[in-house]
Order: sequence, then structure tokens, then C-alpha cells
Amino acid sequence: MHARFLAVIRLAGPDAGVVERPDSAAATAEPLPVLVRGDRLTVSSNFGMAGPDTAGEAVVGELFGRGSTQPAHALTETEWTGIRQSRGLALVERYWGAYVAFIVGDGEVSILRAPLGDVGCYYAQSGDMLIVASDLALLLAASGRARRISMPALARHIAYPEWRSGETCIDGVGELRGGDRLTVSAAGMRCETLWSPWAFVADERMIDDSDEAARAIRNAVHLGVRARAASQDRSLLLLSGGLDSAIVAASLARIGADFACLNLVGDDPASDEQHYAGQVADSVGARRLTRRFELERIDVRRSGAAHMPYPVHRCFTQAQDSMAMEVANEEGAQAILDGGGGDNVFFASRTVTILADCLIAGGFDRRFWAATRALGDLGQTGMLALARKAAYRAWFRSWAPRLAAGTAFLTRAARAAVAEGAPHPWFLPPPRILPGRASHAALLVPAQNLAEAINAQAPAQAISPLITQPVAEACLRVPSWLWLAPGQDRAAARHAFQSALPQAIIHRRSKGTPTSFVATIFDRNRPAIRDMLLGGRLAALGILDVNAVERALDIAGPVRDLRFVRIMELVDAEAWASAQG
Repeated sequence: MHARFLAVIRLAGPDAGVVERPDSAAATAEPLPVLVRGDRLTVSSNFGMAGPDTAGEAVVGELFGRGSTQPAHALTETEWTGIRQSRGLALVERYWGAYVAFIVGDGEVSILRAPLGDVGCYYAQSGDMLIVASDLALLLAASGRARRISMPALARHIAYPEWRSGETCIDGVGELRGGDRLTVSAAGMRCETLWSPWAFVADERMIDDSDEAARAIRNAVHLGVRARAASQDRSLLLLSGGLDSAIVAASLARIGADFACLNLVGDDPASDEQHYAGQVADSVGARRLTRRFELERIDVRRSGAAHMPYPVHRCFTQAQDSMAMEVANEEGAQAILDGGGGDNVFFASRTVTILADCLIAGGFDRRFWAATRALGDLGQTGMLALARKAAYRAWFRSWAPRLAAGTAFLTRAARAAVAEGAPHPWFLPPPRILPGRASHAALLVPAQNLAEAINAQAPAQAISPLITQPVAEACLRVPSWLWLAPGQDRAAARHAFQSALPQAIIHRRSKGTPTSFVATIFDRNRPAIRDMLLGGRLAALGILDVNAVERALDIAGPVRDLRFVRIMELVDAEAWASAQG
């Protein structure tokens, strides 16, 4: 079930009496039931529970106890007291899940969003009220706020499309990031972080034993998959043939879930993984269905994120989304699962930061040379060259990870707006965090985006069970050198599931990619893309350097470099902006 909620918080004192029930009827088929109704807070939701005081606390969405796969349908008065007294910190420490919590305190209301939770949490001020909602439609209907694009925020989103920053691309609409707490009082609003990766990459929490690390990863994945899939009578798994979706398949089979697998195939060899997908499906005893990507399903002018406060949908996934929905309906599946985020939580990195960690921790020892040999094998790079790069990374450069802003084809004003933005906090490691460990934390940023920037109104619930708090915490505790082995990245995850999957999957080096499919979309839609970008909303907002875009589009013949990937990202942003009215 999609958890939807609408809350109203009084910013001033309680003198005016009970907060009126928020208007959810304008954006939902039926009004949402009221969970909490008091003089500072009112919460309505289709899926949640309230504390013993119906004017006090509420948790919307799925909540699991630590180590539990069964959602909590009720909490004891003692548990609610712990949540209230800690202003929500007890939820992060003792529970996990996909939830948003509201806690009424002394003259204030705290809002907490689950770490890596896929229940949205957007807010906007309306008079002396703060309106908080699970999706943009509810928020705008209740607040009366118009969809007005913020040019600086949209420029920053285009430059860093996978960052959740707390701002949206709609003027006046904010987002509470997972693991953060927003406290609202008459004095204003303040945001604090209660959960971040940094607590789990510290040396004292490291699991530096390959077998113990494998057990921790395996147990966490089984926990996450069982908990997120248990409420579904039947599921459809998007099975690519790669390691990550194969691990989800093995976990579903282990818990006895009723599921079918869908393998989508393109016209080029790089996107045809039927052989691998078939081996996985056979090994777990699941039925495999195969469908081909159809270009006719893709409309570059349409945004799958039109109803969201930022352009997080990629047009090439339209073919996957519509095909998966059709098959899910045919199969009677209530949810569509995938292996999304596996590369991130399983640290699929082939960089010298791993070697730098080895150097800092133990110098030029046997572990360092074994890791160097393994990385050289994966990247076809000489060991001495890698050793030199590792030494530089360890001793002559900041240990913090870097990510260049994607400012190609942006105007000077847009670039200035990007420069004014704050870096994502998961790119700012505390002192003494090893560079490889810091890179692992930074790699969770795209996973956070995948989990939290969800399509809340999709017909079927989309679940990425690898992106959960227990899985992330277990994987972050594994040192970088255990993720690398001869011929293998994500080595700790392969070790964890080596007995549950075919050896061809465990030892596979290649990886499917949609790049060729995206190139075909670009080639076939050049006229539409030209019209969209040279005379569209991004240009009118002063974000797009139309002369630079025109020069790139004038290059005749098949695409020869990856500039088309950047242009397609701009097409996605343009389709979203054009849909905002």
C-alpha cells in the first residue's frame, strides 16, 4: 500500500483552538482518515498509527523493530514515551522502515523521515500553518500554492541530479531528507541530522573479517527483502541478469515469496542478458518472462515525474515502466521489485581509494599488493601505476570524495546558481575517515535519491529492498578492501551469496547497460529534442545555453561520444519544466 498523508502544524501558539482538518479530498479519491487532531498538529493518513494521546504522536507508513521483518501495527505506551522524550531519535536507533513520524513536544512539533525511507515528505508554509504531505499534489491542494519553478534550484538539480538537498525545484516547497528531523515552533524551523553513514564507517564499527562480513550482509539483505516483500501476495521482480537483482531473487526464494521475474531485452548485445537471467530464474525456481524494449513506448516530451517537485524520471525508463506495469497486472502482482541501489550499498567501486585505505591502514603490506593486483586485473592497469596513484591519494590529497558539477550546456547565471549550492553532507567526511570508506558513504547518495525521490502515485508499489537502513548499515561496516577480490568488485556481497546463486553470476565481470538504447532514442528524436531545448522552458528560465546546445545537435551522423547522455538529461528536465504550467 502507498502510504499517503497530509499534516497541518500551527506555527504560532495554540490560542486559536484545534487545528482544522487538512483538505485531502482535493487530491485523493477519498478523504484521508484523521490519525491525530490537536491544537498544534493534525495528521490524516491512509496508513499509520497514532500514540495513546490522539493529539500527540503519529507514525505514517511501515515501521519495523530492529531485527524484525513484521511491521509494527501498535506500540506500547512505554515505546511511545521513548519516542516522545527523544523527539524521534528512538525511532532511528530502535526501528527502521519506510515512515514519517510526528512528535508533539513542549511548544514544538518534530517531524522525522526514516533513513532511506520511501515515504515522501514535502512541506510549505501557508499563513500561520506549515503544511506537510507525502506528495506534491496533496501539498499544493491543501496549501493553495502554485507550481512556480525556482530557477536556481532547478539549475542545481540539473548539475547534481542524484542529490537530495532539502530543496525542491518548486518555489516555496521544501523536502525533509531521510534521517533528518525538522522541528517547528513559534520561533521558526530548524533541521537536524539524526542518521548519516558516518557513524557506520568509523574504525570501531568495522567488520574486518570476510566471513563475518558476508554473514552480516546476507542477514541484512534477507531481513530487508522479507520485510518489504512480506506484505505482498505476489510480486514481480525486474531481473536484469546482473548480481544485484539476482541477490534479491535468491532472497525472495529463501523466504518462499510468490514472485515472477521479468527480463527486458534490447536490440543490442550489451542489453541482452537473457542467458544470465535464465540461469538465475532457474536456480531460484521462479518463472521468467522476457519482453523487448519498445521505442514506441517512449515520448521524450512526456515526463514521468511531472507530478513531482523535481525532474527525477529518465525518459528511457518509460519503456521499462509501462512494460513492467502491464506484466504486473497480467501476473496479479501488487508490487514491482528491483535490485536498484545494489552497486551503491555493495560498493561497486574500482578506484584507488581502496588501495589508499590499505596504505593508510597497513602500508605496503601483503593486503595492499593483493588489492592492487585485483584492481589492476579489473581495470587492465599496471600495478606500479596504481601504487603511485594510491600513494598520492593517501598522502597528498584530501580524503574527501569529489564530484564535478554537471554544468555542460548551462548559462553563466545557471552556473553561478550551482556554485551557490551547498555540498551534500555525505561528501563531507569527519576527520580520520579513510578515503575509500568516505567514497562508500558518498556512493550512497544516488541510492538515497533512488529510494527517497519516489513516484508516490505509480499504479503499483515500486520497492528497491536493497536500499534499506539495515542493509546500508551492515555494508558500511565492511572495509573497502573486502569489497575487492581477484576479478571481482562487490566481492563481499558475492561471498555472502556464493552458495545461493549460479557460479556464472557470482564470477561475472560484464554488466549490462542501457547506453546504446538511450543513443537510439536520441538519434530518432533529434527534431523533437531540438524544438524542446532551443525554444523551451529551460531556455526561457535562463538555464540553458541554447547556442552550445545547437552546436552539439548540429553534429551530423551517429553519436560518437557521451554528450548525448547529457543532452538527454536536459531533455528530461525540459519535459518536467514544461509540465509545470
